[in-house]
Amino acid sequence: MRILFFDMEFADGKVPGSVFSFGYVVTDEEFCVLEESRDLLINPESTWNDYVKEHILAYPMEQIEAAPNFSDRYEHLKALFESVDLAVGFSVSNDNRALRRACERYGLPVLTYRFMDVEKLCRRMEEHRDAHGLGGCFAAWCDGVALHAHRSDGDAVTTMLLLKAICEAKHVDAEMMAIAYPECLGEMQVQDAAKKRDAKETSLKARRRRPRRRRGKGQTSCAQAEKGVLL
Repeated sequence: MRILFFDMEFADGKVPGSVFSFGYVVTDEEFCVLEESRDLLINPESTWNDYVKEHILAYPMEQIEAAPNFSDRYEHLKALFESVDLAVGFSVSNDNRALRRACERYGLPVLTYRFMDVEKLCRRMEEHRDAHGLGGCFAAWCDGVALHAHRSDGDAVTTMLLLKAICEAKHVDAEMMAIAYPECLGEMQVQDAAKKRDAKETSLKARRRRPRRRRGKGQTSCAQAEKGVLL
């Protein structure tokens, strides 16, 4: 089994899909590293949130702006997701949403993959229920400090070590853990965004087509009936 542990950072939450780094490491179900960790820098072609610039950005701005944009990184990312059986992240819904919006922003097919959310998994464990966030959960389960916090490759490796610690505590491998907790799994599908748009358009069309009720002769409106006035 090939597992992709991944994480992303974003330039500005107000710009959908403004990804500026994609970090990852690939392992098997027993956490043997198959592809060393790497941080793919991406020019987000967007504005930058001040907090991100001051506290999150781990690289010189010039290096980010000189990096390929998402469209240029797309084939690499597509091949990466297609090469694995499971993609794993922490609070992965944010990353899933950003990837979808980035694809839509550049007019590219939405990346499809099966994923696991380690944050959801931590909430289902009996141990360390008071731990929060990737750093807090890692400290609780691994008795250490997260590596390179807020750098995508560091967070991807931290997520991998966190899942490894949980699996070791339960005496299972990653594949067995995924089978035991299907509620922590999900799928990114091409039709997700299209379904939402189609449903919205169908609803609008139905509203436009909906005929208005006409009162015929002899019918009484509510207001008129209250006043005792007949049409």
